[in-house]
Amino acid sequence: MSQNEKSVILIVDDVPANIKLMRSVLTLADYEVLIATDGPSAIEMTVAESPDLILLDITMPVMDGYAVCQRLKAIETTRNIPVIFVTARSDPSAEAEGFASGAADFITKPISVPTVLARVKAHLALRSRQQHLEGMFRDVIEFAPDAFILIDSQGAIVRINAQTEDLFGYRRDELIGLPVETLMPKRLRSIHAQHRQDYMARQHRMLTAGVPCLRKDGTEFIGEISLSPLETDHGNLLMAVVRDVTARQQAAQELADSRQHLRALAAQNEAAREGERKHIAREVHDELGQVLTALRMDISLLGLRFGALDPALAAKVLSMKGLADRAIEGVRNVARNLRPSALDMGFLAAIEWLCAEFSERTGVPCLINTTEHGVELDEARAVVVFRIVQESLTNIARYANASQVNVHIARSSDALCVEVADNGQGFHVPEVTGKKSFGLLGMRERALALGGRLDIRSAPGQGTLVNLSIPLDPLTERPLA
Repeated sequence: MSQNEKSVILIVDDVPANIKLMRSVLTLADYEVLIATDGPSAIEMTVAESPDLILLDITMPVMDGYAVCQRLKAIETTRNIPVIFVTARSDPSAEAEGFASGAADFITKPISVPTVLARVKAHLALRSRQQHLEGMFRDVIEFAPDAFILIDSQGAIVRINAQTEDLFGYRRDELIGLPVETLMPKRLRSIHAQHRQDYMARQHRMLTAGVPCLRKDGTEFIGEISLSPLETDHGNLLMAVVRDVTARQQAAQELADSRQHLRALAAQNEAAREGERKHIAREVHDELGQVLTALRMDISLLGLRFGALDPALAAKVLSMKGLADRAIEGVRNVARNLRPSALDMGFLAAIEWLCAEFSERTGVPCLINTTEHGVELDEARAVVVFRIVQESLTNIARYANASQVNVHIARSSDALCVEVADNGQGFHVPEVTGKKSFGLLGMRERALALGGRLDIRSAPGQGTLVNLSIPLDPLTERPLA
């Protein structure tokens, strides 16, 4: 129904006064109204006119409203038309029976005109939305890149899309009505027919399989076929989506490119975050830190000048100095956590600081072993190495129960290799990586963003080894003076 067309509403009632009132209300609301005074004529008119909504009384001669609603819901072409009972019966059992017969709503008499119009409008909107979605679904099928084939319960093709014509070489009018097995090699048709019947009988949700398919010109190809049941106004159908898997390589490459773009975007975002951390850390350290230091000096000066004259003031000054010291230390910790200043001295100095801080904090020796004192990394690589080692040490502190940690840094011809090993309790790698372990996932994604790789080897009782390999950019490696 277009936006300029009036919605058509069928009133079914055997009382002229009720019909007159409802027709007046609906006509004033700009609806087109049809009238039926008994059940059989209502069914006949619904099949012929296909109204957008039905207002149905329950108590009528020949056939009551329940029977009319049940009959309409049993007819394929009328089952989706919303039915609203409008009745003088207000007992709960009447309402329950009405919904059980397939009604969309239930209104009791005497009616409230605003309520009736509001419910009619709501159900017409739902009906319009449903029809719109069904139209969109048909459009999606028609212009989909895969072949869509709708099959009835007897195995006959009832609808195909343009891609089906392209894939199999048939015109639309040649395929409609033919058994779907026409699209299979002759040697497989009887087996396929049996499988199709079994599938429809058991009402499986979805099935995907690779099946040999036959084009009109006699050539075969392997099609990836996804089957799913589809309930429509025309009955239960089977929807088959067919894809020539020779296009899979191209799709796989596109997927790989997409992942690479996402990783590049993630790396860019991470670089932006690191830059912001660096900026905030410097602002906190330089601005807030200097203010707090000056404040502490003023507090000390206040104590020196007046502390001897007032013991209470001297005690207060001492307390204020302690608070200032705590604030200064807090600022340093915040700045250090945002971005350790050791990173400004090079990645190796930052790793050494990280190991020393870990040992001091946990009491677990963390030894660093490297001969690569003549290599510098650019900002991006230095941050990645630092953050991965930092996350590795954090995991060791939380879960490993280790007594020794070793960090080894070496260089191959084109990559920097960093190993973090502990002698802790270890774990089953597949079990951990199979869960939502965002820490390990983040470590891997950081490495992949720079073309590197991260391997984790562990077993219960055998400790853990994190192996990071990052490609070296020749432009960023130079001997230290």
